Amino acid sequence: MTTATKGPDVPSPPRAPAPPVAGEPWQRLHPRMVVVSVSWLAGPAAALLATMFLARDLLNTHGWIVLGSYIVVAAVQAGHEWVRYRTTRFRITDGELELRSGLLFRTDKSIPRDRVRSADLTANPVHRLFGLAAVKVGTGERTGKSEDDELVLDGISRAQAVRFRALLLHRGGPDGADAAPALPVPLARLRWSWARYAPLTVTSLAGVLAVVTGGSKLLDTLGLDLTESRVARDAWDRLDALPIAVAVAAVAAVLLAIGVAGSLVSFAEAWYGHRIEREPEGALHLTRGLLTSRSVSVAERRVCGVELSRPLPLRAVAAARLTLLATGLGGAAGRFSHPAQLLPPAPLNAAHRVTADVLNEASSPIERVALRGHPRAALRRRLVRGCLLAPAAAAALTGAGAAAGLLPWWTAAAAAPFTAGCGYALARDAYRGLGHALSGDYIVVRHGTFVRRTVALRRGAIVGFTGRQSYAQRRAGLFTLTATTAAGKGAVRIRDVDVAEGLRFAEAALPGLVAPFRAPEPSPAE
Repeated sequence: MTTATKGPDVPSPPRAPAPPVAGEPWQRLHPRMVVVSVSWLAGPAAALLATMFLARDLLNTHGWIVLGSYIVVAAVQAGHEWVRYRTTRFRITDGELELRSGLLFRTDKSIPRDRVRSADLTANPVHRLFGLAAVKVGTGERTGKSEDDELVLDGISRAQAVRFRALLLHRGGPDGADAAPALPVPLARLRWSWARYAPLTVTSLAGVLAVVTGGSKLLDTLGLDLTESRVARDAWDRLDALPIAVAVAAVAAVLLAIGVAGSLVSFAEAWYGHRIEREPEGALHLTRGLLTSRSVSVAERRVCGVELSRPLPLRAVAAARLTLLATGLGGAAGRFSHPAQLLPPAPLNAAHRVTADVLNEASSPIERVALRGHPRAALRRRLVRGCLLAPAAAAALTGAGAAAGLLPWWTAAAAAPFTAGCGYALARDAYRGLGHALSGDYIVVRHGTFVRRTVALRRGAIVGFTGRQSYAQRRAGLFTLTATTAAGKGAVRIRDVDVAEGLRFAEAALPGLVAPFRAPEPSPAE
């Protein structure tokens, strides 16, 4: 298939690192980090002690052994952190950020300051209690390795972390004398009315699953059996005395209440104090968090676009979530909890307004363009999967369950038509969700059913285009066109687009890039 590439839009030739500033001292992490390192045990230990207290009539030797193991783990973790504190040194010079760590295996890392793309400052409740913070430095490089390749200063004072972030992004000297005093420009703030959308996300279901699985695992760890508890037996007897429909409704209502409450608590913790600001030095600054504060700064020249995601429940109420696409700022969850997420679930018009402000455009590139649909062959591919393959798989699974006596016989007969009906509706919806277009300096691409995603990517941030075809796509005259970029997940895919249309779109997005690889189109006279 056709492949075309071009160089990155902001390359810089390699150059020798600047020499360190004379007399710039090496610095240590804060010694309080030794205490902070064992904070992750506080939650499980509290749950363990509470369970031991409430179920003390069932407590046995196994529970005391588990409690002792927590103490041993805490001691080992504290010792490891003390070694890290004693062996870690770092400093910022005129040209580099340097980090040295390790006792048996020594590690030396250095990042040229002109290659820093983002600085993520995070402080969990224990960090904040001791006045500490962690700074993760992003360079935009993709090595395919673990977080050990990232340069993270975890365990420095918050004032020092703020100063370091300003130095890394604003290119000031190590003494911080040239910091700009101008005030930032606010772009967006949290509205608590948006909390009504929180139960419409997967957080509700995740909260229920977390409570149920966490509780069962804790009881299993302690070797406790609920059937021996008087409280559990009384609750079961009361449910058993109710009609089956009422009992199921009562359990469902309790689980739903737990999910809604969990999603609201999670929303408040994650998005309290949320604001987006444009700093005078040319950076976007995102701040949020109640217990764990998160503060991310991204140089605006590294901003490449946004992704608008709309799960099915949010689509039903005209709401969406917004994520920033920028080099050096990953789009997936990780240690610092979605650093690229711009907005919580919010009204669609608010998401479009923030998109325009963040991209410094008069209007949102997503809102102002009508997307081009895809060929009918793309619909046929989805109908085959939704109306033939999925019902066949459902019938086979339920048939096996009925043959084993695990399911009633009628489930096997009803599975295929029910799955076919759902598959048809989802296939039609997935086809309607396909689209692509050029919107000024951006390409806009949309796809998805359960979660419909619309990406607006700056054309200058596209590194190249790659086309891939499966056997079924070749027979249908379709292919998947991928725009490669250093931002977000590294690729934006236009699925099941006509080959000729896809090549024309790639050429229009980056003129002169695909033309040498295209066969000349026949003239009308021919």
